[in-house]
Amino acid sequence: MIKIGVCVGPDKMEAASRVGFDYVEWGLAGTMEMDGQAFSEAVRRAQDMPIRVEAMNGMLPGSLKITGPGADLGRVRDYLEPAFERMARLGAGLVVFGSGGARGVEAGFPFDAAWRQIADFLRLAGEIAAGNGIRIAIEPLRREECNIINHVSEAMALSALVGLENVGALGDSFHMHSVSEPFSALTQAGKRLFHVHTANPAGRVYPAPADGADYGALFSALKAADYSGRVSVEAGCKDFEQDGALALQALRQARDGAQ
Repeated sequence: MIKIGVCVGPDKMEAASRVGFDYVEWGLAGTMEMDGQAFSEAVRRAQDMPIRVEAMNGMLPGSLKITGPGADLGRVRDYLEPAFERMARLGAGLVVFGSGGARGVEAGFPFDAAWRQIADFLRLAGEIAAGNGIRIAIEPLRREECNIINHVSEAMALSALVGLENVGALGDSFHMHSVSEPFSALTQAGKRLFHVHTANPAGRVYPAPADGADYGALFSALKAADYSGRVSVEAGCKDFEQDGALALQALRQARDGAQ
């Protein structure tokens, strides 16, 4: 059965457990800002929780460019090796490659060269991730946030080009709505669909019952793809526990009623 989780920081993990989420998704770049002692303490607290950190997003800081003339895979390796080691300590088995600031193409730089650079980055990242038992999900972002990899179909094609079993695609219903991409793209991704994010596209807020968004269509597309992974809420909210409980209710209803 598809698990339903939420993107939060370590400070909200206990609350996420009380709400009833199946797992949490932390930010990797933020975790890398912790010193060793703070991270060890975060791991200890996380391991004491009834739920686990099963996925992480925010793979790269915006300052670590992977496209353009300043891209340096040596620096990337120096960042990813300890980052993925931290993920392994947490037990997180999937990382989201959104990182619009890191991958965005600067004005005047050829897009064909940028695509090749991103493919080279993913081959490197995939090899390091595999050594830590981690899969990478390429996240398409709306054009307002990044000017390259905007559709699930592009992420799927890129993962096929990279050719590593642990590099696949992510579908984010908010970004898909923003670029008018149908949920059928998720079905077409098939086994290359590694992870899913969702939100109410009207305001990018937590889902809620009868909020006007068709979460049933999302889960129907996932069911047609034989997807059995995770769906994370990635959105803004006013009251985490109250809004989280409504999001969980709406998504469970959509999941359990999917045709």
